[in-house]
Amino acid sequence: METNRNEFLPGQLWPDNRGKHISAHGGGILKHGDRFYWYGEDNSKGYLNHVGVSCYSSVDLYNWQYEGTALKQEDLPEELQGRNEGRIERPKVIYNPKSNKFVMWMHAERQGYAFSSAGVAISDSPTGPFEFLYYDRPVLFQPESGFDQHTNEQELGNSFRDMHLYVDDQDSNGDGVNDAYIMYSSEGNWTLYIVRLNDEYTWVDLPNDGERVRPQCTQEQLGQVWSRQFIRKMREAPTPFKYQGKYYVITSACTGWKPNQAEYAVSEHPLGDYIVMGDPCIDDVEQTTFRSQSTYVLPIDEAKGKFIYMGDRWTPDELGQSPHVWLPLTVDQDGKVSIRWAERWSLGNY
Repeated sequence: METNRNEFLPGQLWPDNRGKHISAHGGGILKHGDRFYWYGEDNSKGYLNHVGVSCYSSVDLYNWQYEGTALKQEDLPEELQGRNEGRIERPKVIYNPKSNKFVMWMHAERQGYAFSSAGVAISDSPTGPFEFLYYDRPVLFQPESGFDQHTNEQELGNSFRDMHLYVDDQDSNGDGVNDAYIMYSSEGNWTLYIVRLNDEYTWVDLPNDGERVRPQCTQEQLGQVWSRQFIRKMREAPTPFKYQGKYYVITSACTGWKPNQAEYAVSEHPLGDYIVMGDPCIDDVEQTTFRSQSTYVLPIDEAKGKFIYMGDRWTPDELGQSPHVWLPLTVDQDGKVSIRWAERWSLGNY
């Protein structure tokens, strides 16, 4: 079944080329060549029957072709298999020109949300299959408030939950590879961590000669390759983007599946410090981010401050049918971010 859309219909079911609702939740977009690739959680069989990471492709952002399961649930390690109620959430994919690899990061989890680890996978193709490399926790740091006991942080490192990848347009090492960062909720969701990745984008750029280890991060290292932001503010669903040399991030509060009021913050550096600016949603009477939670911001015309806000409208009882909420996001010359509701809209009238 072919679809032929020429507009976005936020909050409605969105069929792919097969006529099935696009199941790419908590996901993000990769532009590679002349195509867009949309990755996300395949929740088509429900929460406890996780399929893996789905992949769709498009040339116009309206009509999406199903490319299959880029990372299958059965290809995850034993600890994340279905019988252990394992699943992966909020997958994001970036391309590394040095290694010529597509690199996927994800929040690896099990029932109870105590596993809370980062997962990394790579592929030679944007559509996969992706090879799962390992899971771990990038940082071990004792916050002033102490370790989170539920996730066993003192032994395993600080927890890793809602996450996002961001590739900057800066190359601090001068090796032709732009700096990339992982941004995630940690310390039991109380604080957001931002960490620069290594040149291969396959782990964080922490000391010990690039080995995949978790050093005890000291205050001296803080701010060099990683930082703690929104300390004790309980923010999740980080969604970063850049405009006119400044770094923006949209976050949500932590209310489970229920939507809440978004907040955006701005910084002069990808590691912060981020200054909270307030709710970006205009005329959002319910203060629920138009009944959605942020997952990605897609640049459309950066010079003019035009982006697409991507959100999920979670439907726990029918998770695979959760609608996508794509809305126009603008940044004015003063740096103010605005997201406005539209029942239907297109790039041509934006």
